[in-house]
Amino acid sequence: MHIIFNSGKDGFGNNGGSRTLIRCAETLAGMGHDVSFYASAFRYNWHKVNNVSIILSKKNPCPPCDLLITASHRDVGIAKSIKAKHKLYYIRGFETWKATEKQLIKGYKSHICIVNSIWLKNKLERLGIKSKIIYQGLDFNLFHNLRQRRGNTIGAIFHVKHKTKRHVDAEKVAKMSGYPLVLLNKDIKGPSPVVLNQWYNKLKIWFAPTELEGLHNPPMEAAMAGCAIIRTDHPRCGMADYAVDKESALVYPARDLKAAARCIERLMSDYIYREQLNHNMIDILKNVIGSREENMHKLLEYVRSL
Repeated sequence: MHIIFNSGKDGFGNNGGSRTLIRCAETLAGMGHDVSFYASAFRYNWHKVNNVSIILSKKNPCPPCDLLITASHRDVGIAKSIKAKHKLYYIRGFETWKATEKQLIKGYKSHICIVNSIWLKNKLERLGIKSKIIYQGLDFNLFHNLRQRRGNTIGAIFHVKHKTKRHVDAEKVAKMSGYPLVLLNKDIKGPSPVVLNQWYNKLKIWFAPTELEGLHNPPMEAAMAGCAIIRTDHPRCGMADYAVDKESALVYPARDLKAAARCIERLMSDYIYREQLNHNMIDILKNVIGSREENMHKLLEYVRSL
C-alpha cells in the first residue's frame, strides 16, 4: 500500500507531535508499505528517519496514493487536491491555537476522522461527527525502567507558546512541596530517545497540569521509564485513557495546586504505593494503548473495512 502523511502546510519539526507521526510512518514502512511524507519543510532531527521518503510541497505536487493521512487542520485544504483511494484526518488534538472551533468542525466534516483519545471521540460525537479511536501506539523498546537510583525529582513540560501547558503550575507546586523540578524543553532540549529515556529514569514523579491535549505522550513515556504520574482532572487533559485516579495515577482537581502538592508529598514518601501505581500504569499502557505496530495494524484494518 502507498501511504502518504500529508503535512503540506505545517511540515515536520522538532516536537513530540512530529516525532509520533514519524514513528508511525517508520512502523508502517517496516511492515512492508511504501510510505512518504508530503511536507512544506522537514526540520526534524531528533533521530535518523528510516525507510520513509520526503516530498517537499514547495517543489513537488503530491502524487496519487492508496491512503492519505492528513496530520493537522492547516493541511485539510491541501488534501482536497490530492488523489487518494482513502483520505483520513488523524485528529491528535483540538487545535484551537491554529483555528476557530467553527473552522475545525468544518475540517472534521470533510474527512473520515480517526482520533487518538476518548475525549476527542466524545467531543466529535457531540458535534454529530463519527470517528474511530486508533492510538498511535507506544515504543516500549525505547522507553523502559533502567532500575537505577532516582532522585526526589519532579518532571514536567516547559512551553511558553501554549499557556494550556501550564508549566507555571508545575513550578508553583514544586516550590510548595520543596522538591526539585526539571522541565522537558528547558532543562533538556531535543534529546534522542536514548537520552530522553535516561532523563526520565532520574525522576520519581511526572507532573502533568496541561489542559489541552489529544493523547498526552510524555506522561506515558515517563511511566514506561518508571515514573509515577500526577495529572489534572481537566476534561481536555488527554490522559483519561490511561491515567486513572488511585489505580494508575493520582488525579487532582484542575488548578487546585494545594491538592497537587499533597499528591506529590504522598508519592515521594510512599515507595510501595508509587511502585504499585506505576505497575498498574504499565499494564494499562500495554493492554489498552498498545504498541506502535499493534495500532498501525488496527489502522490498516480500519482502512480495509472502508
